[in-house]
Amino acid sequence: MKIFNQLGIILGIWAGGEIISSLFKSIINIPGTIIGMIILFLFLQFKVIKEDTIKEVTDFLLNNMAIFFVPAGVSLIQSLGLITENIVVLILCITLATIIIMFVTGKTVDFMIRKSSMKVENNDLENEELA
Repeated sequence: MKIFNQLGIILGIWAGGEIISSLFKSIINIPGTIIGMIILFLFLQFKVIKEDTIKEVTDFLLNNMAIFFVPAGVSLIQSLGLITENIVVLILCITLATIIIMFVTGKTVDFMIRKSSMKVENNDLENEELA
């Protein structure tokens, strides 16, 4: 029964996201699944839902995530003709996107490391002043 309750919580949040998405479709065009994930994140962040409340179902879903990629893979196989016609453009886009993502990620990590080291240095200076 515990697993059904956990699944009910997750599906309820998903349904809430879908309802919000359909109500505000003219204002924002965000899929309900994304809104549901944002709601779940906020609920977990602000401790409305504790992680232990949904842990078993989320662990199962994460461990079996490959199942969710099967429909996308089948769709890709059905579009094989379209892919082969545009292979050069696709490879170029994939390569360019990968380079941009690597660059932005590297700069973000570099910024966070510098920010963290500045915080440590400031704490060390405060500790020296107090001593």
